[in-house]
Amino acid sequence: MQQADHSGHRQRMRERLRKSNSLDSFAEHEILEMLLFYVFPRGNTNDIAHRLLVRFGSLKGVLCASEEELLQVKDMGSSAAIAIKFFDMFTNYVKRQEIGAVDVRDYGRTIEYVSTFFAGEKKEKVKIFCVNSSCRIQSVTDAARGADSSVLVDFKELTKTVLNSGCSVIIIAHNHPGAANIPSQEDIAVTRKIMNYLRMLDITVLDHFIVGENGTLSMRSCGLIHSEE
Repeated sequence: MQQADHSGHRQRMRERLRKSNSLDSFAEHEILEMLLFYVFPRGNTNDIAHRLLVRFGSLKGVLCASEEELLQVKDMGSSAAIAIKFFDMFTNYVKRQEIGAVDVRDYGRTIEYVSTFFAGEKKEKVKIFCVNSSCRIQSVTDAARGADSSVLVDFKELTKTVLNSGCSVIIIAHNHPGAANIPSQEDIAVTRKIMNYLRMLDITVLDHFIVGENGTLSMRSCGLIHSEE
């Protein structure tokens, strides 16, 4: 009888989704429930969804959790953990395909877009976002990749990347794996060095974003870099 009840619950959830054609009317635990339907063909996924939200605080927190962290939640097997990580990677992959549609004058959208390139990244890396004359991100390229907490920028490769793009405006972004987005003195010094170097080539550094565990920071918005530097 209990299994039939769960089966009916799943069908009602699917009917709601079909009719609304949107997740806006669903609570976060219900969205997680439906995701887990595909991992657990039978039984109640409501309890697991609630436990995940209690442990990680939000749907975003669940998706950003590591596989090891997910496995610490009761009844979460490896298949369920992998499914959740796959969903997170899938959504970030789709977002990254929107290249050419991101207008850098939309600060919030730009921050969101840039952040997707560092989701789940365990090593520090630097990316260059080339911006065309229509203020849209035209291309994204790795400028450097380092160890857990350090990275070395190759100025020759950086120059080649920017010149090949044909753009005269770029955004720099790098991550702080497992740490806050607070810029170090080295971050500030290297950014200013890059800005001065590229200025000789008539290339403008619009901003430098730092992606950390607590979100993404704009160095320009914080007053740490200026156009005239």
